[in-house]
Amino acid sequence: MFVSPFHDLEEKLGANFGGFAGWEMPMSFTSYAEEHMSVRSSVAFFNLSHMGRLRVKGNPKEFEMLVAKEVSKTNSGNMIGPTAFLNDKAGFKDDVMVYKVSENEWLIVTNAINREKIVNWIKSNSNLDVDDLTFKYGMIAIQGRKLEEILGKNELKPLEFKLNTKFMGYDVFLVSKSGWTGENGLEVWVTLDIGRQLIMDLVKIGIKPAGLIARDSLRQEMGFVLYGEDIDETITPVEARYWVFSLEKDFIGKDSLVERIKSGIEKVRIGFKMKKGERIIPRHPSKIYSLGNEAGYVTSSTFSPYLNRVIGMGYVNPKYFYLGYNLAVEIRSKQYDIKIDEFPFI
Repeated sequence: MFVSPFHDLEEKLGANFGGFAGWEMPMSFTSYAEEHMSVRSSVAFFNLSHMGRLRVKGNPKEFEMLVAKEVSKTNSGNMIGPTAFLNDKAGFKDDVMVYKVSENEWLIVTNAINREKIVNWIKSNSNLDVDDLTFKYGMIAIQGRKLEEILGKNELKPLEFKLNTKFMGYDVFLVSKSGWTGENGLEVWVTLDIGRQLIMDLVKIGIKPAGLIARDSLRQEMGFVLYGEDIDETITPVEARYWVFSLEKDFIGKDSLVERIKSGIEKVRIGFKMKKGERIIPRHPSKIYSLGNEAGYVTSSTFSPYLNRVIGMGYVNPKYFYLGYNLAVEIRSKQYDIKIDEFPFI
């Protein structure tokens, strides 16, 4: 198992560690609810160094065939994403963020669980050069509604990035403006020694560290998927309602995706809310019912501190996609009402 590159420092800051995608990472520092609300009401920072960070160079036509969204029309210094690498059947190899450095160079952020798989997949499907930067740099994400109030206004626009720049007085490899929480956010790629100094400076100015549990509850409020739970190689973007592709170009999996769009799908991703006061959380793959008929299953769920209720997502047969109406989820042989709702929940 890989270990957070800032493990000893995070331990001093009170981190509770746990395993995730082959890494030992901070799950929380105080309570996930407190950290969650710090993002929604102020600002917090996350160590996301477990996520894969790749540099890819070579023929842009080859790269374009790998990525489901169009890359060539995007200007350098901009991000493309979220987008995806798909298999021949249009299932998700991974959902990724692509950073266009130049016409023949890109950076990619992968899910931690898929880093090695994607490196090998790119090499087996192209002549592109792939350099794994994951262990060279740490990645820290600063997220929250008061980001600019606390750190000052940043010149980056959404989905822009800068290489070899300054951040809080430090020389950093990359600063980008995106995020996975629904709030204002910056991501910083730093050498490990500078990363340690940056973390301490963030703490000194009152920005609290947050763990992966809060990151999970924040992304569920927004309806963002997690690879391995809500999507995988058997799920297509159409079923996931995850519009990470462009049919105006060719890419691996396009023919299967087009066929799926033409013929229709047998399951579709939904969001749901449980009644306030219900604190029991359905786990994957708890079954979903419509008046006794099995309709689908849960993929992920959590208690939302912001909404003060259990929320989640899953898949149902499209004939049961009763948006705004109730289905039921079975937990320990008992059924609980869930209201089918649209993302985002906040």
